Amino acid sequence: MNPSPYIERYGNLLKQETLRTLEDQILPNTFVLEAPEPFPGFFDYYSDHPIDSKPLYVYLVVKQLYTLEEITRATQNIRKYFQSDFNAAAGVVNLYNKEFHVIRVRHLEDYHQIPELQECYMDEGIEFRKKPGGKPEGPGVIRIKKFFILDEKHPGAYFDVTEKDHGYFTIPKKLNWKHFEDITKKVKFNWELSAFDAAIGHFHVNYGIQDMIRIYNPQMNLEYLMDVRKMYLDRIK
Repeated sequence: MNPSPYIERYGNLLKQETLRTLEDQILPNTFVLEAPEPFPGFFDYYSDHPIDSKPLYVYLVVKQLYTLEEITRATQNIRKYFQSDFNAAAGVVNLYNKEFHVIRVRHLEDYHQIPELQECYMDEGIEFRKKPGGKPEGPGVIRIKKFFILDEKHPGAYFDVTEKDHGYFTIPKKLNWKHFEDITKKVKFNWELSAFDAAIGHFHVNYGIQDMIRIYNPQMNLEYLMDVRKMYLDRIK
């Protein structure tokens, strides 16, 4: 049996998204956030045509901090009987200086699947937070704990096997969020091919941590990834 040509990693991603509260098509008295435009300016993440009726990135706000094992086991069990495929990861949302523990869900086919999925998690012992007063929405900083399946196209440069048009490249040191934002703005301002979305994170590898940047662009290829990589590395001091 030939070994897989792909690399599996566990790690984190940190990015900012504009979030809004879902009021309908969720379980009563629960709190669910949505990122209606997770990649600002790009409308073809799932399709070649804009989609208005499909949930893109959904954040199920849970009652307490659950361990990665608890979320992973619950998700693994649900995937055996849920009616369609989906992707889930544990995370934390910081919205107006309030911290919410979440399960980030992608690839649902319809909003009606959200309460069904919530019920499945409840059956697996996960409790959900009640919606706070008002209608929380606005820019949120999100940290996701996730597993990656990667195709290394160049030393330190990877394509995501499960998420189309996502590329990663390693960087020599950790950047705080403000420094990363400042560098990203400089790259976009000084480069004519600046139509991309960026997030920062790390992989766990060889008993250590490798810092990296994730780039999304619907025309992702190795040349583009290497070009944007050079723009960042030239500015990381």
